Amino acid sequence: MNLRHWKLLRNLSIFYILLVIGLFIANMIIFNVVEYGAKPIDFVGCYAYDAMLVGFKCSGFLGSEIFGFALNLPLYHLYMPLFVLFNPLLIFVVLALWFFPVMLLVSIAKLRRQNA
Repeated sequence: MNLRHWKLLRNLSIFYILLVIGLFIANMIIFNVVEYGAKPIDFVGCYAYDAMLVGFKCSGFLGSEIFGFALNLPLYHLYMPLFVLFNPLLIFVVLALWFFPVMLLVSIAKLRRQNA
């Protein structure tokens, strides 16, 4: 790969990591603002729940399922490696989740080596 590809991969990795950090900050805000636990059916918004593992659920607005999935993305980075023990096919999910963080380190090393 040439220098331009490594820079693109580095920038995409930084964007992905900042997105996950932003979603993690949103998780912390929801934890502090919304009461913890299950909500009534007519609840509008997002909340944290505990069903063996902590997760987030959104309801009552357009796109709530997608937003709930996005809020759980930082947690998937932690949970999925544990779930591989129960279902080995989840190793592909783990590899996909950790691709950009690992590639950030690799691209930084490659760019430093080429600039030196």
